[in-house]
Amino acid sequence: MTAVTYLTRHRRPGIVILCSIVAVLSMLFVLPPAIASAADSGAQAVDECNPTASNGCVNGILQDADKKPIADVTITLSGKATAETKTAADGKWAFSVADDGDYTVTIDASVAKEHGLKASSATVTIRKASFDKQRGVVRFDQAGDSAGSGTSGTSGSTAATQSPVKKDGSNVGKRIWQQLYSGIIFGLMLGLMSVGMNLVYGTTGLQSFSHGEQVTLGGLMAYVGTQMLHMPLIASAIFAIVIGALTGFIQNEIVWGPLRRRHVGTMQQMIVTIGLSMALQYTFQFFFGGDIKGIVKSVPDSFQLGPITTDMPTLVSALIAICVIVGVTLFLYKTRLGRATRAVSDNAALAAASGINVDQVVRVVWILSCAMAALSGVLLGVYLNGISWNTGATLILLMFAAVTLGGLGTANGALIGSLVIGIVADMSSLVIPNDMRYASALAILIIVLLVRPQGIFGKQQRVG
Repeated sequence: MTAVTYLTRHRRPGIVILCSIVAVLSMLFVLPPAIASAADSGAQAVDECNPTASNGCVNGILQDADKKPIADVTITLSGKATAETKTAADGKWAFSVADDGDYTVTIDASVAKEHGLKASSATVTIRKASFDKQRGVVRFDQAGDSAGSGTSGTSGSTAATQSPVKKDGSNVGKRIWQQLYSGIIFGLMLGLMSVGMNLVYGTTGLQSFSHGEQVTLGGLMAYVGTQMLHMPLIASAIFAIVIGALTGFIQNEIVWGPLRRRHVGTMQQMIVTIGLSMALQYTFQFFFGGDIKGIVKSVPDSFQLGPITTDMPTLVSALIAICVIVGVTLFLYKTRLGRATRAVSDNAALAAASGINVDQVVRVVWILSCAMAALSGVLLGVYLNGISWNTGATLILLMFAAVTLGGLGTANGALIGSLVIGIVADMSSLVIPNDMRYASALAILIIVLLVRPQGIFGKQQRVG
């Protein structure tokens, strides 16, 4: 008996239909960002700003030399667009910008001198990066360069550019390394989502289009924990994971279990997941609104790792994703329940004849899958500085591309496929418009289905 489920010949019609659905949905998710980008322009002062596909952020906290906030100071933004705002009581200020390019932030020179600041102006560069446009963080309380400019940094995986901006070949090389790094981080988080989805397919044969909403749910529950219940981030993450696991249990007991007992086909069940996905999306929008919800409000300090700019939350998120994926792999290969899961994945009828409780195994898989999706939503929300009602929906096609590339039903294959998809999506933004970067990943899905339908690690026949 083999360890995992491989793609069998009798599932090929389902793959063809799945590919058709993916092709239609890809038009919905690939085209709107380009339209939105063309419609938005300019800059405006806002109380808080989170980067999205249509806007970047230039923000900061104005502090004196003793790190005390300076309130009611005029901040002026110039460059691709102009805007003006005043610092709040806690020294915070923010601008939302729609166009890529260089932006200069200025305060009155007399104010800078009065409070012992090193500079009265700073230049930041907004570039589209990994998931969305970057956040440019301006600090006037740090020493500037010889020209008197303040320092700038970024949040998440985005690239930081200090003023003056250099246009030589070294910056091109740095951007390549930065995009490669961003692609790896993206791939790890996508892998955390995709492994659970692939486990569900391996044990039930169901390709769930509502898995992205489990990711969104995790991020929104973390937002509820930190911003509404005022819990620490770690406690909020645990709260979100528990909620995600609970929804996996409820779904299996109320929806998927009864459908399996009535011998409803997997294609009909997949259509149910599409309806469930739409219902959950608009439920999230009804209760949380259409704006981005920030899980944490603080802006992490960025630092350099060779040619790469990163921050500690990004590294911690990547480490957590790696540890969880390794833990799930050990669970599948080193525990009794994990071996039972692999047996059900290989041949459910034979596993049941051997005394394995198939329903119990499937129940555990649903709980584990949804818990992992919720965790990925938390990490994604921290990494992106926010989560919105349709975050998971924008990633679902990439999950399908990842699991198809790695091999349907193979947990480790989903991880490899996710890394490939993440790197290709981010690196492709170096040569094609950023709004079309997901199209390159979806092109991989089509090519794989044509050349090797079973994926990298999948096989056409069960061996053993």
